[in-house]
Amino acid sequence: MERITVEQYAQLAEHDLCEITLTNRNGVVVKLLNYGATLERVLLPTTDGGTHDAIMHLNTAADYSKDRNFLGGTVGRVIGRMRHGRWQEGENVHEFVLNDGPNHAHGGPNGYDTRVFDYRLHQTDTAATVAFALFDAAGTTGYPGNVRLVATYTLDDADRLTYHLHAVTDAPTPFNPANHVYFNFGDGTVEDHVLRISATSFLPLDAESIPTLGQRAVAGTAFDLREGRRLGDVLTSGDPQIEAQNGLNHPFLLDGAPVAATLSLPGTNRSVTLRTTQPAVVVYTANHFDHTGVAANLGRYSGVALEAQFPPTADPTLNAIVLTPGEPFEAETSWTFGY
Repeated sequence: MERITVEQYAQLAEHDLCEITLTNRNGVVVKLLNYGATLERVLLPTTDGGTHDAIMHLNTAADYSKDRNFLGGTVGRVIGRMRHGRWQEGENVHEFVLNDGPNHAHGGPNGYDTRVFDYRLHQTDTAATVAFALFDAAGTTGYPGNVRLVATYTLDDADRLTYHLHAVTDAPTPFNPANHVYFNFGDGTVEDHVLRISATSFLPLDAESIPTLGQRAVAGTAFDLREGRRLGDVLTSGDPQIEAQNGLNHPFLLDGAPVAATLSLPGTNRSVTLRTTQPAVVVYTANHFDHTGVAANLGRYSGVALEAQFPPTADPTLNAIVLTPGEPFEAETSWTFGY
């Protein structure tokens, strides 16, 4: 069977913008964009012969380059916030653009989700793969070191979509990229979805949304998702951390269990099982969407992001996420869908 098709839908700065469609033997369809190495759509078969789009998305592929939105994008060099935009490398202090209040966020104004990637295609008897490649020159958005990044998506006949990141650099640089896909298995908000996370600890956030308050146990709190919990109950729990963020926006420190998280919608067979080599998952319930701009079709709680990554830190040395020459970055996350 033909598992991969490509459609050019626009041009940006003399680069072709392409939508790549992967299909497996079961009728699961995944659409990807070389703009931002973006996961645009995941179409799951339904019992009536139709499909359900399992992720938050914009109305058209062309909308993704009109306004930054992070939906399904490969976000980096550093996803999340860098406190006060500073990295202390020994005695040297690097300062980055402050594009999120007093902090640097999501790789700055020219992060990976805004860049056009080259790509290669490959298919076998059981899977289809797109490998997106980017050369990120030293000095882009202030980051030192040249970085070569490859973000690979593979859809197989087990209804599993695997996302692999590989990168190398020629000089030390902060580096913590991740995918920012939001899931939704219904037709409204995700409040009726049940989320389970294999994490006994989480990181509370300060008023600048930085985890400066240490590590806390989830036991006895609204953040205890180890047995699964309805998201609406979490969002209305009255927990000060959740009220301050208008929802979940918090890092969960994974226990190392084979399954990091599962998200499901009771009353349907739709679900996703997340496995990852990364040590944390940041859960974000689309708190800032408000039915305006290019994302006018999306509102608060229209989806939930499960961002597999190294947890954000208030430590200015950023030791846990410094990529150095000779030590490639490797990370893999997979999403297995039920329907």
